Amino acid sequence: MDYRLYVLNSDGKFADVEEWRCASDEAALELAARRAHAYGAELWQGERRVSTFAGPMSAPDPYPGA
Repeated sequence: MDYRLYVLNSDGKFADVEEWRCASDEAALELAARRAHAYGAELWQGERRVSTFAGPMSAPDPYPGA
């Protein structure tokens, strides 16, 4: 199956994408978990979001004090 890992930037927007062919969701999840993504990432298979990964650096709060 085809998967895409969308890497997020500091604004929480898609900054980069990696495309893979994996045998299963589990294999794609393992591969995605090993990737470094400072601000997080989303793993997709077609139009289905498989998982979201938080990065060690958090995106700035767009509504501070709200």
